[in-house]
Amino acid sequence: MSTYITRCPRCGIILTTRFCTACGADSEKPRRSVVSSIWSWVRRHPRYAIWIVILVVGGAFAVVDENVDFFEKHSPKLNAAIHSGEITTEGDAEYQGTKWAEDVGKLEANIDGDGWQAVRDALLKRKPYLDDLVDRNDKMQSRLKVEADKHLDQNDICEGLAIHEAGPVMDEYTKLEQEMYWLLAKTATPTKEDLTKMSEIADEAAAVLKKLTEYNDHAKAKGC
Repeated sequence: MSTYITRCPRCGIILTTRFCTACGADSEKPRRSVVSSIWSWVRRHPRYAIWIVILVVGGAFAVVDENVDFFEKHSPKLNAAIHSGEITTEGDAEYQGTKWAEDVGKLEANIDGDGWQAVRDALLKRKPYLDDLVDRNDKMQSRLKVEADKHLDQNDICEGLAIHEAGPVMDEYTKLEQEMYWLLAKTATPTKEDLTKMSEIADEAAAVLKKLTEYNDHAKAKGC
């Protein structure tokens, strides 16, 4: 019996043990009876039971899908489990876009240390963020192509901004980061030409990020 004080289901007196000292009733029987009744109903109506499970699970999924930020704060593992696959919902797109932006922040973070070798080593250690950036960009580009093929941008301003502004910006920045990493990886001792090329890539990346800020402003202005 529960350690909490309960009342006898038959005569109502307060119980201190499983069996009532007044009438001998077993306080566990009602609970077992309920479980038994539910199980009996499930066995008689398996199809309805399955639909109930589907509705409950589907409802829970919808709640998580529509509250990406909340669940990222309070249950990030659940968020990742639901949204880490291919993009099929708005929640998936929001999650992948947010994680892509987090990778950008990691790649653009300040570097501790001076000199070519220290800077190069620090940047090369950020490859896991680059790999994640590439993966999330691939998912976004794949989904945006599907939406573009369906002409979803024709009647939805927000879809149009995502397809024609956000998507190209994400893809361009991702490719620039890949080019920068490839150049760093092969350049143990940089030539003047190498350093010039890296500087050009960095400037292009900065310009692309400015476009991303402009997209965010446009989306906000349109209520997206």
